[in-house]
Amino acid sequence: MQRRTLLRAAGAGLAVQAAGVAHAQALPARPITVVVPYAAGGNADLVARMLAEALGRTIGQSVVVDNRAGGGGGIGANHVIAARPDGSTLLFSAPSVFSVTPHLIKVNYGPANIRPVALVSKTPLVLVVKKSSKYRTLADLVQAAKANPGGVPMGYGGLGTPNHLAMLNLEFVAQTRFNGIAYKGSGPMLQDMLAGQIEVAADQVSTSRPYIESGDLLPIAVFGPRLASLPEVPSVSTLGPEPFDVTTYLGLAAPSATPDAVVEEIQKAVLKAIEDERFKTGMAKLGAFVQGGNGQDYERLMRSENDFMAKMVAAGRVKAE
Repeated sequence: MQRRTLLRAAGAGLAVQAAGVAHAQALPARPITVVVPYAAGGNADLVARMLAEALGRTIGQSVVVDNRAGGGGGIGANHVIAARPDGSTLLFSAPSVFSVTPHLIKVNYGPANIRPVALVSKTPLVLVVKKSSKYRTLADLVQAAKANPGGVPMGYGGLGTPNHLAMLNLEFVAQTRFNGIAYKGSGPMLQDMLAGQIEVAADQVSTSRPYIESGDLLPIAVFGPRLASLPEVPSVSTLGPEPFDVTTYLGLAAPSATPDAVVEEIQKAVLKAIEDERFKTGMAKLGAFVQGGNGQDYERLMRSENDFMAKMVAAGRVKAE
């Protein structure tokens, strides 16, 4: 009886070991490249680099970040779509690359070309002005835009980005138009803002935060619920009867032909990595929030944003370039 018990225990141990080998085999053997379709220094880039470190610790292999900015995220998206579907090349972006960008510029891809893997983070968006701006409140800015539709410049971090979506939502709620100025990311946009080239911008709290704290930028509204970190700053929801919330969600996606087993293992590894204490500490310092979720959660965000953009197109408020 003792011999049979030992044999059963050994068999169970081998089964566990075999399962571990199967999991390891599902992940790519070579380093994983995480493509960020935005410029370096922005919110997505900063979160991606912290995630790459945490994910590397979790799976025990190298994870590198590759910035491929431009085309509303389309340049990076196309690179990943065309990559080998083995999990070695992933896209780290907002769902808007697939739900918003195709409504704004001509791209040769759509949601069917990508496979959502996991959500990683969410970051509030804030409407900021230069400290010397004549717009001291949200009401000031809206009044100026209504008096001169399309004449008030507003910077945002690229076509199809959540920042762009925030500006479009603000136009919709305020029933006016701005002169939107697209940048390749928050980094170059904020540089222009500090240099006095623009005085209004839609940006993530994470990248504007240092300049808000230094007094160089003044937050006049948040694109969602009030923030504990900015308790005196009103929400854009004050402009209309419906709750207003444009938040930057970021996650990983893979080429559409990526096998189920690979997607499942990467998803498990990501959800474990975002519980890493160093990752959570870094996110808190950044002013972003950990927001885990699976591929279906990523896909729901894409559908919601796509529906909003379809309404904007039908109303004639946006047109593809």
